[in-house]
Amino acid sequence: MKIAFTLLLLIGLGGLTKAGAQHKKRADIVKVTIHLNNRVNGNNPVDSVFIIFDRYNLTEAGTIKNIYHPVNNRVEIENVPEGKFYITVICMGIYHDNFSEVSYVYKNRKNKNIIHFRLQPTEAFNASSINIPGEKIDPANLLVVRQKMQ
Repeated sequence: MKIAFTLLLLIGLGGLTKAGAQHKKRADIVKVTIHLNNRVNGNNPVDSVFIIFDRYNLTEAGTIKNIYHPVNNRVEIENVPEGKFYITVICMGIYHDNFSEVSYVYKNRKNKNIIHFRLQPTEAFNASSINIPGEKIDPANLLVVRQKMQ
């Protein structure tokens, strides 16, 4: 009888915690815009970027982790929960830049959740401009040529 009563009580308490979890308030979501300033490279478009949002308090790693294709060097990310984040942006394609920032994301922010990153100047690959210095090899120092003295 005591065992049945204990099991019934535990099942009832489990149902209460599930009901309380369903009524939990949903976190506010906002739109974040990431602007890639490529003025030093003639405002050339960036091919694609890999963006990671990690919670600052380390509770949710990779809240947002996706590859985006910027339009006019801007990426708009919808449905970002409010909070403090480590934001990592990795440019892929011609421009290989990495950016990291710790930032707050919330609804009534002065800068409207726009984050600016400035790209570094890059050069196009030209095979004739590459100069690889010749390496001098001394055959006397090669391992194959050396003999162990015992």
